[in-house]
Amino acid sequence: MRLTLLGDTIIFLSREAFRLACQGHPAAGKFESWPAVLNLVWLSVPVAVLCSAGFSWIWIHLLSEPSIPELIPQYSSAVLIVSGSVCVQLLAEAPWLVAQVYQFIRLRVALEFLLMAVKLLALVYAVVYTPKEVVSVWAYGNLLSSLTYTISFYVALHLIIKYGNTGNVNCEHSGKKSILPFTSVTQLLPSFSQGSYKVNEDYRNVALSFLGQGILKQLLTEGERYLMTFLSLLTLAQQGTYDVVSNLGALACRFIFRPVEDNAYFFFSQQWRRGLDWQHQSPEARQNVRVGLYRLLRLSLLMGLIVLIFGFSYSDLLLTLYGGWRLASDGGTNLLRAQCLLVACFAVNGITECFVRTVLTEDEIKRLNVKFIYLSCVYLAATWSLTLAIGPVGMVLANACNIGIRIWMSIRVIKETFQDCRMEHPLNGLSPDTDILFLLLSAGTCLQLSELYLYFWYPGIHLAIGICLAAIIGLAIVLKEDFILVFILQNVKNFFGKEKNE
Repeated sequence: MRLTLLGDTIIFLSREAFRLACQGHPAAGKFESWPAVLNLVWLSVPVAVLCSAGFSWIWIHLLSEPSIPELIPQYSSAVLIVSGSVCVQLLAEAPWLVAQVYQFIRLRVALEFLLMAVKLLALVYAVVYTPKEVVSVWAYGNLLSSLTYTISFYVALHLIIKYGNTGNVNCEHSGKKSILPFTSVTQLLPSFSQGSYKVNEDYRNVALSFLGQGILKQLLTEGERYLMTFLSLLTLAQQGTYDVVSNLGALACRFIFRPVEDNAYFFFSQQWRRGLDWQHQSPEARQNVRVGLYRLLRLSLLMGLIVLIFGFSYSDLLLTLYGGWRLASDGGTNLLRAQCLLVACFAVNGITECFVRTVLTEDEIKRLNVKFIYLSCVYLAATWSLTLAIGPVGMVLANACNIGIRIWMSIRVIKETFQDCRMEHPLNGLSPDTDILFLLLSAGTCLQLSELYLYFWYPGIHLAIGICLAAIIGLAIVLKEDFILVFILQNVKNFFGKEKNE
């Protein structure tokens, strides 16, 4: 967990601000506008080098050595390798930005899956074949995955520029055909104009604001892991259980909510002009943003409630299947239930915060950062006290309270942004119809009764009841929320239309 936290910290602090600042660059822009943007993105690499040097020193010299003697000789080199792999991965930020702006969604998803797959294969190989060198092999696996990811991105962009740059890239945010303005993949590299390294000044100022916020956001997001790493609030056994359960609970965030959040931020940043209020946005942008925010909030809330309701009643069964009865009985069940609450909070917070990051000006971001400082102090204090009081579950509950406060802060910004809106307010997306809420409440009650009276003797029946109720709830939501039904019908129609044309 310590090495994973190191890599996540460096990569988040190094690239998040630049990604948020540059994703709003218009796809219809000419090539002349791109060098200054790409130069700014390339600054993430020296930032990563500085972060790697600083955090590597902290991880090697200030943190305690691993408790297992066999891992001590591998630890220092593994820290350096993991830090270096992050720097290698950030060499692909320029092609990533181009792929994001021109909506090469499948390419990004495929390469990010490749990155994770190589890491996982390296871990499996290390555990099965080289258990005595597991840390070193895992670290080299991270480096290999970063090299594979970076090289694949440049090769893919080279092939697209050379063979596929014929105006067939459909930018969904504009509905128009776009052609990549590049003639060679070398144009993605840093460039000098008249002997100077020029960057986009507007994006740079926004990136600086987000850089400060990124530090606080990372602390608020991973605060409990830093406390575990630096202060040893939990025993090694509790840390192991917490790590396994939190990773299991984070699957929904990683594979469902995070992609939705990334694409939502891209959509808002392309539609909304930063620094202008509601009245001065174009009518088309106002309509698209209002409807898009409403639908995303409604969808994320319903998905979060479903995770909470079903996760609460099936945590014990899932952990038993995943890691055996010992994992479920050793505090894992209550921990996973708390994680389900946290996932539901993350689902809503991801959408509200990505919209807020789109509309805030530089000064507003700085004022928000001050609030984040106070929130960080409260969160760390709550994490400390609740963990000492009730153990690992307290750590998750403190994080849920932290996310709840962040949702409330974002809702205040959204209310202020849409105060002149005379149409349906997008925050109504957080108020589902009473019949859907009643159905979810009834399903949750039924599942709890099933867990109490059937699960111990008939786990198969308990699972079958959950599957039936999930199907009923899914069907009810699709029929009630007409935009979901229209989306499904359009995709089915497009799929069969393509098959017919072929």
